[in-house]
Amino acid sequence: MLYSDADLRTLSAPDRWRRITPFLSVAVLAFGMALFPPRVDPVALACALLVLVLLLGLVVVVPWRRLPAIYEAMPPLGFFGVVALLNIAESGEAPAGYGALALLPVFWLALYHGRAATAIGVVALAVVFAAPMLRSPEVLEHEWRRGVLVFALGALMASAAQSWVRRNRASAAELAARTREVSRERDFNRAILDSAGFLVMVLDTDGRITAFNRRCEEVTGFTAADVLGQPFWSAGLSLDDTGRADDAFAHLTADAFPNTFENDWLAADGSRHRIVWSNTALTDEQGRLTHVIGTGLDVTAQRHTERLFADVLAAATEQCIIGTDRRGTVTVFNAGAERLLGHRARDVVGTATLDRFHLPDELPGLATLFGPAQAGDSEPREWTYVRHDGTPLPVALTVSVIRGESGEVTGYLSVARDVTRERRTVEAMRYALDRERAAADRLRELDKVRADLVATVSHELRTPLTSILGNVEVIVDGDAGTLHASQARLLAAVERNARRLLALIEDLLMLSRIEAGQVKINARPVHIRTVVSGALEALQAVRGQRDVHLDIDLPDLPLVVHGDHDQLERVVINLLDNALKFTAPGGSASLTADLDGTQIRLTVADTGMGIPVDEIDQIFDQFFRSSRSAERQSQGTGLGLAITKSIVERHGGRIWARPALGPGTVVTCLLPLHQDAPVPVRT
Repeated sequence: MLYSDADLRTLSAPDRWRRITPFLSVAVLAFGMALFPPRVDPVALACALLVLVLLLGLVVVVPWRRLPAIYEAMPPLGFFGVVALLNIAESGEAPAGYGALALLPVFWLALYHGRAATAIGVVALAVVFAAPMLRSPEVLEHEWRRGVLVFALGALMASAAQSWVRRNRASAAELAARTREVSRERDFNRAILDSAGFLVMVLDTDGRITAFNRRCEEVTGFTAADVLGQPFWSAGLSLDDTGRADDAFAHLTADAFPNTFENDWLAADGSRHRIVWSNTALTDEQGRLTHVIGTGLDVTAQRHTERLFADVLAAATEQCIIGTDRRGTVTVFNAGAERLLGHRARDVVGTATLDRFHLPDELPGLATLFGPAQAGDSEPREWTYVRHDGTPLPVALTVSVIRGESGEVTGYLSVARDVTRERRTVEAMRYALDRERAAADRLRELDKVRADLVATVSHELRTPLTSILGNVEVIVDGDAGTLHASQARLLAAVERNARRLLALIEDLLMLSRIEAGQVKINARPVHIRTVVSGALEALQAVRGQRDVHLDIDLPDLPLVVHGDHDQLERVVINLLDNALKFTAPGGSASLTADLDGTQIRLTVADTGMGIPVDEIDQIFDQFFRSSRSAERQSQGTGLGLAITKSIVERHGGRIWARPALGPGTVVTCLLPLHQDAPVPVRT
């Protein structure tokens, strides 16, 4: 290659052809000086002028910008032809400018075209001035010719010396680069060996260790410095394997490789590791064995797992465990499978397939077991195995995938459990559940009949009772004539019991409507103070008949509930009526209201007979009457508190009772505060 990249960089400047024009101008001036020597060959001079004119024309006409940079060297090289013609034309002493004219192309090539072009220019200059010596040695008598020739020869010798030095430097640099590359490759290979997850050990033909990677150090506990140069069987082999290894290397040949074997290594701490080795031989050009490369894998944990798996298979007598390869051939058949299916492991392992243990009509569905298993779904599914005697065995079957070291599917493991008893239990439970559902349906039907009967009977009783009460009032008022005192007492008893019966009917109708979901809540903002006032007004007659002190404590707070005024009033009436009814004359009862966060707390307490602790949770049940009220023959239907609880819960509240600290009972009711009601801040 004539030009290197460094040489060509000098040619990349714009307007390269402009460099040549000044050069040719100087050449013309020098040539003009050469026209006046005393002895000139006119023919050679004419040829020189013709070549010079041709070069000038090429410089002006040729589009140098479009040509490769190397073509710029053509005019200087072509000028050597002019110098040669002038050398022939001039036969005497030449003016001083002629020497400069001869050296000008060399300087120009050195300035713009690099080492290679300069060397070519020097060679051309030497040829131009050395050629005349072949025909006329006296040409060297001219001093300017000797000077030019000496310059050319010196330049050639300097260029040759420079090339020799450069080649030696290049050889030294190449040798250093190759040495560094070998060192890097050695370090790289060493790093690869040390980063490998397996053991790598290199042995010579005597079995001595020449390489011992980091994984070997980690497994054995020995460092490379401890074992390099030592026989490998002294670096941790168990006593059982040492003799065999020594004998093997005594008869070692290249034909014995590659091979694999497995042995135990004793680590420096005394632990034992099971290693699987894969060995390869290195040979020289004649095929003689030089080294053995052993690549080992620590399979201690794997062998332990295999032994543990075998122990688990043997111990799992209640589980039917069957392993297969990808083709379905049985590879594992544990004791539990022998017991449940009646086959012997030696009769099925390696020969039988899963078809032997399944019903013929279930075989097409096997894909539903193995397909999900490959996707990671190991949920148990109900299946049916076939025993050796042909009887079916219901099982809960779980199928898992067995994968190799690289993750590929190598087989399947089926774990089955006998679910015969479970199926019988499930069938019994299903039968009992069906009976329970039928009974529940019957009870619901009876409850509906009861509710309908209560509603119908209550409605039918209410009409004549209303008529009876109306007629009694007419008689009591004297519209039917004057009554004797005894008649008035009897009519008062009739009216009292009729009203009691009417109250019972009203409670039954209300409870029936509540259970049927027919009672609607006409919700609106209701102040508790108006509810309590309405209840006290309704109970005015009752309060007059009973010598019980009633204390009402309502704070001056916006106790507003979003609810039905009439139903809330009924709640207060029922609670106060019970407190007055079950309190002996001379006793006391109280009603207090207060805020409890975002709820209104109503508390009704009395000093009456109280309720036994074991009955306190039943007082809100329908038709429940306390044993103490029954003993004292207190009047009541057992529906008032049940209705009260239903109304409170329909308003989003809750109600409960507890024994008082002294005699009597305390009933507490919580109702949600209306959202728009202001919540006062306590100070």
